Amino acid sequence: EIIVAELFTNQDNTNSIDIRGIIEKIIINESIYSAGIGVEIRIADGISLLDDVKLLGNEKIFLGVIQQGRDNNTLKKFNVELFISSITNFARPKPGLDAYSFICVSKHVYSNQFNICDDEFNNDIGGNIKAICSGKLSIPSELLDIDTGSGAVKGVYPSLKPIDAIKFQMNSASDYLYFYEDLKGIKHLHSHTDLIKKEPIGEYTTAPFYKHPIGTDENYLEQQKKVLKFSSNLDVSKLAASSNGVYSSEIFDLDIYNKEHNTTPRRGFSKDLLNDHGSVSKNNVVFKFEDEPQSRRYYTSSNSGAFNNTENIHKNNNAIAIKESYKHDLNTHKARIITYGNLDVSVGNIILLIIPPTGQHDRSNIFDGYFTGKYIITDIVHRFEKEYQTEMTIKKDSFIQDTDENRIEIQREAK
Repeated sequence: EIIVAELFTNQDNTNSIDIRGIIEKIIINESIYSAGIGVEIRIADGISLLDDVKLLGNEKIFLGVIQQGRDNNTLKKFNVELFISSITNFARPKPGLDAYSFICVSKHVYSNQFNICDDEFNNDIGGNIKAICSGKLSIPSELLDIDTGSGAVKGVYPSLKPIDAIKFQMNSASDYLYFYEDLKGIKHLHSHTDLIKKEPIGEYTTAPFYKHPIGTDENYLEQQKKVLKFSSNLDVSKLAASSNGVYSSEIFDLDIYNKEHNTTPRRGFSKDLLNDHGSVSKNNVVFKFEDEPQSRRYYTSSNSGAFNNTENIHKNNNAIAIKESYKHDLNTHKARIITYGNLDVSVGNIILLIIPPTGQHDRSNIFDGYFTGKYIITDIVHRFEKEYQTEMTIKKDSFIQDTDENRIEIQREAK
C-alpha cells in the first residue's frame, strides 16, 4: 500500500501535493550493476496537474510504502526521497485525462551531475569511495554500507564525475566490486567473493503445490517463497565464456616508466563459487578450456616509478584476469523469476532455488540438478500495480552436482 506520495513543486518546496490518487502504477528498478535505483511513477492525471503546477522535471517526490502481512499486521515498509529526472510518455487517452510518467532518481544521482573529482586520494579503496559518497555526493553516513580494506592507494582523479571516480577506484581493486543502491536507499560496496559467501535468505521453489492449507500461517510463509513464473534464455555457451576469459587468459602489461612489457598467462582459476561444482567439465574431449590463455588477452599499463610501485592504482593490474573470470562466470545460468512482492528482498541477496524435475511432483525429495542451486539476485523490478509483485534476475556460476556424473543413456527401440 502506498501511504505517502508527496510532490514538492518548484513554486513551493515546503508544502507538498498529495498525488496518491492519480498514481496508476509504480515500478522500481534496483541492480548490483547500477549506482542508483530507477523509479517510474505512472500518472493518470484528471486534475490538470501538469499544467496547473507547471512541472519542469526536477521536482522532489517523497514516497512511502508499507506491506501488510497476515491479519493486517504491518510487517515491512520503506521511505525514499526521489527527484524527477524527466517527464515522459505523455498521452491523452480520453478527454479530460492526461497520462504521463515521472522518471525519478535518488538525490546523489543529481549531485553526481554537479560535481567533478580532480583531487588526490590516499586511503584504501573502500575509504576513498566512502570519501566520495560523503563528500561530493552528500550521502548521509546512515545510508552507507561500504566495505573497507587494507592498503592505501595513492593518486589523483583525472577530472571524473563522482560515480565515475568510484568506478575508477573499483577497477583498481584486487577483487571484483559492486557499488549499488537498494530499495531502501542504502548504498552498498561489496566484493564479489563476499557476496557469494553470504547465507541464502530463504528457499524459493517452482513446485506447483502448497504443503500447508490455504489461510494458515505456514501457507502464508510458503506463498512468500513461491515462484509464480520461472524462465531462462539459458544462453549456455562455452565458446562465449572462453572468449570472455572465464577459464584462462593472458595479461599484456606495458610499464610506461621503464618502457618494458610483459605477458603473463593465466591457466585455470581457483575461485569461490556459489555451489560446489564449477561450470566446466573435467572430461573435455577436444578443448581444454582451462589451458588456453590466448582465449582472451587483457592490455594493461603500469607505472613502476609511481609511489615506489607499491601504492599506485596499477598495483592490482594482474588481478584483472580473475576479476573478469568472476564477472563472466556468473552468467553460467541466468534466470528470471516472479514472486509475490517482498520489500525485504534486495539485490545482492543469495537465494536457494529448488526446481522439481520435469515429470515429478513437489512432494518428492528429488530435484532438478541443472537449475536447482544457490543464486545471487542481480536485478529486481518491484511492480506496484493492482497487486505487488517482484521480478528478479538471478544468476549462478556453478552447479550443485558434478556435471561429469549422472549421465543419462537414451536407448532407441530397434525398428
